[in-house]
Amino acid sequence: MNTRRHLTDEQRHLGIARLRVGGRQSDVARELGVSQSVISRLLSRRRTTGTVHDRPRSGAPRVTDRNDDQYLRTYALRHRYASATELQARLRDVRGTRVSRQTIRNRLHRFGLNARRPLQVTPLTPRHRRVRLQWAQDHVTWTMQQWSTVLFTDECQLHSVLFHVHFIVPCHLYVCHCTMQIWVRLYEN
Repeated sequence: MNTRRHLTDEQRHLGIARLRVGGRQSDVARELGVSQSVISRLLSRRRTTGTVHDRPRSGAPRVTDRNDDQYLRTYALRHRYASATELQARLRDVRGTRVSRQTIRNRLHRFGLNARRPLQVTPLTPRHRRVRLQWAQDHVTWTMQQWSTVLFTDECQLHSVLFHVHFIVPCHLYVCHCTMQIWVRLYEN
């Protein structure tokens, strides 16, 4: 029999009520789907503490409150490139709360915010943009046959993994939707 080790508050009260009216521990355990030792511990806790609720758990109390967490979230969303160290210092200076960098990461993770390294690329100059736009305008009318002869690489080691890629070439007048096969690095997003 697959037995559980924990009971909900409702099940705990039901178990105590069954025991009060003369039920046996083994019968109550079978009815609730737990082992007899769970019911024995429940009854023992009721006798010693007067309650069926769990005792307080050990462990460090939370250092941040809801306002601190909300401040971290808001600041991180407004300053996307702030590191955990910067957020830690900011929280200490503004709110007076001292926490570790890991606590900062944990709180932001609860809000669905995860740290990512920004791409390290050279910013495009206006000249680069003009050249790229000209290239896109020159190639917007290409057929699939012409595109099938092109291999896009970034001079990295390539693996023989073939993907179908759908991309859009922006132009002034219209957008060209093309689907083609290109080589990409293995495990590339």
